[in-house]
Amino acid sequence: MDWEWSRMILAASIAEPSLRHAVLAFASLHEKFFKAGPSVQIVEPDGFVLQNYNRAIGELSTNLKAASQPTDLILMVCLMFIGNELLQGNNSSAYVHLNCGLKIIRSRTARAKPCFPGVITIEQIFQRLHTHTVSFLEIANISNSPVVQLCDPISEDFSEFRKLREAGEGLHIIMSRMYKFLQQYAYLKTAPRPLSAPSAAAIDRDNQEDLLHQWFAAYTALLKRESGNLKPGELYYSIQLHVLARAVSVMLATSLDYEETTYDKFESVFSDLLKPISALVEAEIKAGLRLNFSAQVPIDQPLYMIATKCRQPSIRRDAVALLDKVKTRHGLWDALVMAKVARRLIEIEEGPTYVRSSADILESKRAHCVNLTVERREQRFQIRYRRCEEHDHDWVWEEESHSW
Repeated sequence: MDWEWSRMILAASIAEPSLRHAVLAFASLHEKFFKAGPSVQIVEPDGFVLQNYNRAIGELSTNLKAASQPTDLILMVCLMFIGNELLQGNNSSAYVHLNCGLKIIRSRTARAKPCFPGVITIEQIFQRLHTHTVSFLEIANISNSPVVQLCDPISEDFSEFRKLREAGEGLHIIMSRMYKFLQQYAYLKTAPRPLSAPSAAAIDRDNQEDLLHQWFAAYTALLKRESGNLKPGELYYSIQLHVLARAVSVMLATSLDYEETTYDKFESVFSDLLKPISALVEAEIKAGLRLNFSAQVPIDQPLYMIATKCRQPSIRRDAVALLDKVKTRHGLWDALVMAKVARRLIEIEEGPTYVRSSADILESKRAHCVNLTVERREQRFQIRYRRCEEHDHDWVWEEESHSW
């Protein structure tokens, strides 16, 4: 979460009982998580946490019935509830709270303005959480999906960015639209046989790619102007934006293709991304981060894409090795689980044979339409994927379950 909003939530909690109890519950659970040690992935609430969580719900319900609480305060409480559920490994419950917040935002008759100059709005925080969640839903099942869509963004003017934050918000707009596009045309990849993409789909994809090119031009110009003036945190953020934008470019380019071999054209992109991602991982390790509630789409997402979509053996194994090194939980994304899933998919596709290049993995051997169900509390995940049978060339679904 942005530092400015962390301070504002703490300040507001002094005067607002529902928010104060929500903050106390979250802070206590957060402390338990860090004291438990790096091997612990979820924590159980104690009496203090449950008492404050229930009181927060009670206070909030009373205020909602009386219509006496400002919307922004309700959304702040919602953010604390999301954090509580994620710490306990209750992804579905966290998702329900997120959807409630999104519905509140959609019901607003007017858009919120920044509380202070240069500080993002609560709507923008939920927009980021929305994109973060959908990036995970693209590969994983969570009950009560699909995600509620937010209002259309106010502006799509990417001709110039004055600050990195503007570039970040612009990229979130592009990613949000891209994931909506991927959901709309997902049937093209799950159909029993290859289908021709509608002309409208190709036009929509071209428009999104044009928008991404505009973003890259404005982003590159910003970095040239600010060269040498970026603080360490800003430098980290700039690298993260570059990595995510390159990942988006690959996802858009392959969005309407039925064959998994289409990803082989992007091996050089995947290889180029590993170096900046490695720098980001090392920075997190150096900072000692174990948990990050930032709503940014994390580096786990492009790493998982490289590990599962790039079939060049050394590149995808380097990506898995980096996932193993990520010690930070990024909301719904958990590199520990993603590394195990990616490693299993490599075993499925390569089998016992020696693979020298991506060309050695035939289309029929590749896992298509991979879908993941993660049960954090049970420490179990299920993979569902589709492959082509060698003899009759029929596509069949396969499913398997693994514990960790």
